[in-house]
Amino acid sequence: MIKRSPVREDLPQTLLFELTPQHALNFFLGAIVILAIASLGVQFGLYYLPEYPSKTILSGLLFVDCESNIPTMYSVLTLILCSVILGFIANAKRAMRGAYINYWMTLSVIFLFLAIDEFASLHEKLIEPIHLKLNTSGFLYFAWVIPGAAFTFVCLLIFTRFLGHLPTQTRRLFLLAGSLYVGGTLGMEMIGGYYSSLITDRNNIIYSVIVTIEESLEMLGVAVFIYSLLHYISYYMKGTGLRINIVASKKKRRSA
Repeated sequence: MIKRSPVREDLPQTLLFELTPQHALNFFLGAIVILAIASLGVQFGLYYLPEYPSKTILSGLLFVDCESNIPTMYSVLTLILCSVILGFIANAKRAMRGAYINYWMTLSVIFLFLAIDEFASLHEKLIEPIHLKLNTSGFLYFAWVIPGAAFTFVCLLIFTRFLGHLPTQTRRLFLLAGSLYVGGTLGMEMIGGYYSSLITDRNNIIYSVIVTIEESLEMLGVAVFIYSLLHYISYYMKGTGLRINIVASKKKRRSA
């Protein structure tokens, strides 16, 4: 939503951008749809269309399973945004002498770690050593899902009381966001691992569809989580959403 202050020649003019939870969600949903379509589009072109200029470059730039490209940067930035908003809530709670401050701050740190992991693909470095030690296969072919599932379970236990403290709507949104994110990160990763254990080459359109669904669910989970945080600030912390003021000063006209 864009608002402009009343026009007066002797006063600076202000352009106000007001970001509401719904505006943010709509923006992120649009971005996710575009990234998913682009990812599948370049993979379809890679496998089924004749050679064309920059064919491989476009795939590396837009395919969600590649590193250090546009989808990766989107995911990193949204995870950092979660960390920043959670840190803001923690500081606001501290100023108001609120409860569960450490839980909010811990979540902020967790999301910062997730952003670093997304950028550096740290979890993938666990696949080979765990796979060799446990001889994993099938749904556990990508062996990092074992410590990943354990970490998720421990977090759920630690934050159970915190979730119970939240308002009902916020709690439901948190659980929905977590289900989407874990469903993509672990659920679809296990499906992709099972498929990978059956084939010798993952460079095909079926695997591309699997990982695109996986990454899209992760992005959707983060988008819902950002919406839930902004909604919590707006309705339960007497917030009014994010506002950005752009002020353009006007020079006074010289008298004739």
